[in-house]
Amino acid sequence: MRQWIVSLILLSLIGLIGCSKPIDFNGQNQSWRVDCSLDRSANEKAFVIKYIGKESKSVENVSYSFVNSKNFKFSGKSETHSSNLKISGKSTLDTPYVEEDRFTLSIKWNDKEEEISLVKK
Repeated sequence: MRQWIVSLILLSLIGLIGCSKPIDFNGQNQSWRVDCSLDRSANEKAFVIKYIGKESKSVENVSYSFVNSKNFKFSGKSETHSSNLKISGKSTLDTPYVEEDRFTLSIKWNDKEEEISLVKK
């Protein structure tokens, strides 16, 4: 009986560890909304950068880089011309998760440049 109880407790703990919730970071300004998610149990991380500005001119020549993050080290460019641009990316975790409360996305487009602070939710 005692072994059965110990086994049940161990299985419960293993189940709880495997079902950890994703860690989310969010930020936005007048032009962009950024959502990042890190799922340790699935060993993956993802981001979405969406243009939410009101400019009638198409968004083009976008380059972005995550700054001061130990977990999100993405950077890239988009040559797409769109007034509702959405950039996304996903990858496996290449290093163990490092605890952090905030980091920054630096983004350039249409000869403009902004930094967006992303905060852990």
